[in-house]
Amino acid sequence: MTFNTFATCILEGNAMRCFIGLDLSATEKLALDSWRQQALPEVMPRQWARGAVQVPRKSGKHPVTHQGTSQPYAVPAANFHLTLSFLGEINHRQHEALVYELDQLVSEPFSLSLDTTGIWNGPKILYAAPNDKPRALMELAKLSRKAARKASIEVESKEYKPHVTLVRKATSTLPLPLYNPNVDLHISAFHLFESVSSPQGVCYPIRQSWALKHDMSIREKLRRGITDE
Repeated sequence: MTFNTFATCILEGNAMRCFIGLDLSATEKLALDSWRQQALPEVMPRQWARGAVQVPRKSGKHPVTHQGTSQPYAVPAANFHLTLSFLGEINHRQHEALVYELDQLVSEPFSLSLDTTGIWNGPKILYAAPNDKPRALMELAKLSRKAARKASIEVESKEYKPHVTLVRKATSTLPLPLYNPNVDLHISAFHLFESVSSPQGVCYPIRQSWALKHDMSIREKLRRGITDE
């Protein structure tokens, strides 16, 4: 679905399931996916995760057996992202108000490192996350939630925990990764994503984007060798 089709659906009263988030570059996605394949050899793509499977670790100890559809499966690398603010279903009026508010949002580019992992038992996911959370990231998440609330969209108020979901249907029985990731991300924009479900799975097309810009004088940018391109 193109952005024009997306806007048309919104105008026709078809609510869309959306979130505000950060995308990874193709290189970053491939690097994270390569780490996952090496550090979590038991986890397979969803289409392969059928029936009972037994996959031994390279050490030969404690093979891992999974049964049926409850087996953990790998999130496609194309779907890797960091959510800033989950919006849920939004209508035309909320969409217009949200775009207006996000147009006013000012924040600067930043970098972060995905260097730790964890499992959330509630949503049953294994994720990669930064140990050191950049101030600019946390501020951007706060501002995105504020923009959503101004657009009359209810968003959660619990503590923001940046992460990239790597494995779904993960439980405490899933072995921990053999080693931690070390993937650097460079963020220069944030996006409005739509969550689209199909028989083949879910995907997250970007519907609109906003560039992050350094909030400093032109002279200071030149001194530091910074461009906003």
